[in-house]
Amino acid sequence: MSIAVAEREVTVCILGDRASSKTLQPGEALFWQGDSPTAVYQVLEGFVKLTWASPCGRETISELLLPGDVFDLPSCLDGSPYPFSCKAPSNTTAKVAVVSRGMLLEDPQLAWRCQSRMVQQLRRQRSTPVASPADRVEVRLSRALLWLAESLGEKVGQRVSFQLQLTRQELAEWIGTSTETVIRLCSDWKRRAFIEWDRHTLTLTNVQQLHFLGNAA
Repeated sequence: MSIAVAEREVTVCILGDRASSKTLQPGEALFWQGDSPTAVYQVLEGFVKLTWASPCGRETISELLLPGDVFDLPSCLDGSPYPFSCKAPSNTTAKVAVVSRGMLLEDPQLAWRCQSRMVQQLRRQRSTPVASPADRVEVRLSRALLWLAESLGEKVGQRVSFQLQLTRQELAEWIGTSTETVIRLCSDWKRRAFIEWDRHTLTLTNVQQLHFLGNAA
């Protein structure tokens, strides 16, 4: 995973003129796991998290969706319940475009555009893996921070800074560990000058070392 942070592209709504928009407040759910599908969505501003709840009620973040990303086309096409919940992060709002399932099913070209975009997203996920349960937690956290820096960061010299719109608990849910472990590791990495964390701004100050940790699977 490189940190050649490029200028952000303007998000183009591929859902067309029939799309409406909805702003999610911090932590607000767009839909819940098990709900019947009613629409297809595209992230316009901020990002959203897809979460999965285990039978015992523990919540895990399965994916973060960035501006331009489309979801959940498969459920809309076959009518199956949403396999996950969709929420805004706890610290910030998110804006999504919305097209009803009925409109989607009446418009094969729209369905094709959504499918093409989701193929691009799948390729991105496979080319920049964040976490595997078999990896040590240090590997998972370093990959997560590098992915966020690649996706959201601004590079100045050898430093990359971004607004961390996830809480420490959400970071833990994303990489499959405890909040206490994330706090301990981040405190250690701050002490060793790998990162700086100022309120909601996270700066990677030693990208090379984080790459080393991320490759130590």
